[in-house]
Amino acid sequence: MTDSTNTAPEATSVALKPDESPEAGPRNPTPAAPAAPAAPSPARRAFRIAGRLPFTIALLATLVLVGILVGGFTSPTSEADWYETFAYGAPSFMDGRWWTTITGTFLVAEPWGYLVLLLTAAGVGWLELRRGSGRAAFYFFGGQVLAVVSAAIAIAGFAWMGSHWAESLVTQVDVGPSGGVFACITAAAASLGSPWRGRALLVLTAFTLVSVLFLGTVADVEHAFAVGMVLLINAGSFTKPTVREQRYVAFVMVVALTVVQVIASIAPTYGPFGMTSVGGLDMVDVLFDAIVVLVVAPGLLRGYRVAMVVTVVLASINVLAGALAVFLIAHPELYDMSPDEAGREGLAFAAASGFLWGVMLVWLCVCARAFRARLRRRLPGDKGLNRPGVRIDDVRRIVQQDGGGALSWMATWRDNRHFFGSDPSTVVAYQTHQGVALVLGDPIASPDRLAATLTEFVDSAERAGFTVCVFSAGQATRDVMPAGWQAIQVAEDTIVDLPGLEFTGKKWGAVRTAINRGSRDGVTFRLTTLASEPRSVRAQITEISEQWVGDKGLPEMRFTLGSIDEALDPAVRTAIATAADGTVQGFLSWLPVYAPGGRVRGWTLDLMRRRDGGSFPPVMEFLIGSSALAFRDEGAEFLSLSGAPLARSEDPEDERQIEVVLDRLGGILEPAYGFRSLHRFKQKFNPRAEPMYLLYSDGADLARIGIALVRAYLPDASVPQLVRAGLTIGK
Repeated sequence: MTDSTNTAPEATSVALKPDESPEAGPRNPTPAAPAAPAAPSPARRAFRIAGRLPFTIALLATLVLVGILVGGFTSPTSEADWYETFAYGAPSFMDGRWWTTITGTFLVAEPWGYLVLLLTAAGVGWLELRRGSGRAAFYFFGGQVLAVVSAAIAIAGFAWMGSHWAESLVTQVDVGPSGGVFACITAAAASLGSPWRGRALLVLTAFTLVSVLFLGTVADVEHAFAVGMVLLINAGSFTKPTVREQRYVAFVMVVALTVVQVIASIAPTYGPFGMTSVGGLDMVDVLFDAIVVLVVAPGLLRGYRVAMVVTVVLASINVLAGALAVFLIAHPELYDMSPDEAGREGLAFAAASGFLWGVMLVWLCVCARAFRARLRRRLPGDKGLNRPGVRIDDVRRIVQQDGGGALSWMATWRDNRHFFGSDPSTVVAYQTHQGVALVLGDPIASPDRLAATLTEFVDSAERAGFTVCVFSAGQATRDVMPAGWQAIQVAEDTIVDLPGLEFTGKKWGAVRTAINRGSRDGVTFRLTTLASEPRSVRAQITEISEQWVGDKGLPEMRFTLGSIDEALDPAVRTAIATAADGTVQGFLSWLPVYAPGGRVRGWTLDLMRRRDGGSFPPVMEFLIGSSALAFRDEGAEFLSLSGAPLARSEDPEDERQIEVVLDRLGGILEPAYGFRSLHRFKQKFNPRAEPMYLLYSDGADLARIGIALVRAYLPDASVPQLVRAGLTIGK
């Protein structure tokens, strides 16, 4: 038995060409999978979807029918004599025509306005698919009526208070279903899960608010009331935004403010604070703000404190300028002379943007705790093995004490960093690449501390500005992942149970044949530690490994794949097949898997390499089979043959689009790395499968996570090497 040590790797490094099995000769044909049922035709799918949209279809049909009857598709209805009689708005309501909230809903002012049919189909149809026809009808008609009436009352109120903007609107009427459509879009967005719900509602709120302040039409006011009404109705279902969501809101707000400022400098605007025309803004000021925001916006998204401080200063300046502008607009008598047009326009824009910057400033102050990350990001409790005071023995001790899954020993590898939280008996091994904290396997913690350990690490990493994911997590970690997180299967561990294992029967024929042939050919099996082997044996093993790495055209892969350095650990067992003349034909390295208390309960396969052109073709079957029998006799419970990335035995019934993409990616990578060939080879040992997952909080992070994984597996690869490897994939 080994000393107190703990190991568990993941995807196995295999010295096989991607298109061949470990044994010479043709492979046994793989049984064909049963044919999948034919997918429904596009026409049938469209018919099924249409069957779930009776209200949307009826609404669209009504809009089209009314448009045909009144000639709205060929000429503007706003020029018709009857238009103002059937349109809604403050004038109609003051004349007692409240019924225009219905008649005006099904009219469109201009022929191009019938593009609203597309928005109606998308918005109302989306809500009807998600929440049913009854909810769609309620939000459409309720939102339309309340938006139209509320907008008319608000405009009349501001006009009564002397607003020139409102005075220009109070005499106007409007038509169209856009108020109800915006209500439906907002209700559908509110039904999404986190984090997309918050993001969609943020975009809708920002759009309507900016539209009112800088476009200021009757329709814009109606849209704002429609969105606001739905937000109030669904306010009880909203939860406190996470740290990531708080940063995202700040990012969107500062970018939106800059975009508005740029647009206002090149296009005329009109809103509650006044009017601007092209050239009415100082371009130097616009460019200065745009450059500053371009620099600080990514920092806000990552939670950098310095980015928040710069944004607070910029927001404070704009708020003060806006307050001054409002004061001067309200007191024109303070001017020695009437302000010129350009000056008045500048005041109008400063007042409107100052209001939005004020909202931004309040948000940053309320959410200041979300912006604590330093430019040199480091987690509280983080320690690397190369740092003073942190010894590899500390991590080994925790792994041995708490036990772990098939990857737990990898926590001791040199490339990892380590997070020691509030509980000194737990540790999280991770690496950082591209701003992503990649957790390697399950956190090392007792079952009752697993959830708390993961949550503590996620909170600390996110506050430090990292995107967090857990790679190759087991089912136990998936079961306790934070609320709102998602999981996709990225590999499948292959487990061979050892108690009572005997290589009898047809299903073990390939393994039994390899062991018997080894005896006939004089091939010997030895289970040892690589560090204790003679220099001549270590030299042969190094030669085999270097030959294999050299054939790949890329540096040796890391992260969940070990190397000779890890195999030299005294806790790691090495299985060696030696020919009668002393030539090493192949070797395996096995990492220990501990049970709580320090007992080795299993072994995980890491290195798996054979001599190119060796004299004993079935060396891999021989080594794995002989190792299984040896570990069985020592009392081990199982062998993990490790997970082959992007490979699994069966397709899940609830397969999502992202998993379909990963499966296709695995097929593209197969010629280069042979993941699926390796997975099929392991089926010779009749293993049971255990899924391994990627856990993440936000689907928008998957691209960055993918890049981080490439860097974790190939940290020493140059850009030209990666490009050349990519060009060869699929050839």
